[in-house]
Amino acid sequence: MPCPNSARKRSKTMAFRLTPEEHAILCERIALSGLDRQEYIYRKLMDMEVVVQPSVRVHKALKDSMAQIYQQLLRIRAGGSLSSDMEAVIRMLAKEFRDLEPAEEEAQVDQENQSMWNLERN
Repeated sequence: MPCPNSARKRSKTMAFRLTPEEHAILCERIALSGLDRQEYIYRKLMDMEVVVQPSVRVHKALKDSMAQIYQQLLRIRAGGSLSSDMEAVIRMLAKEFRDLEPAEEEAQVDQENQSMWNLERN
């Protein structure tokens, strides 16, 4: 049984309306963040940083988004035009990939892998 509203830390509810296109974009961004809807919207509203939480769910969302982008690009190649929803998703993904920073130092696994490859055979 869920806890009563009076026992919750966040006891107030707010609702807002979206167009189907806005809803699709928001759902896409939430899926790619790895957060649940409430936490994603809360962090955006409070101007907090949204850090992608790697998980199987995020991986699947990225895979699905890339598949949709690929289909759109194939359609464009055939003479079609890019939908505004897909353009927004491509811009968002491009920004996310651009903001990814490489690790400052090589991971332990990578160091061990490299040392294994450097071993000489007798």
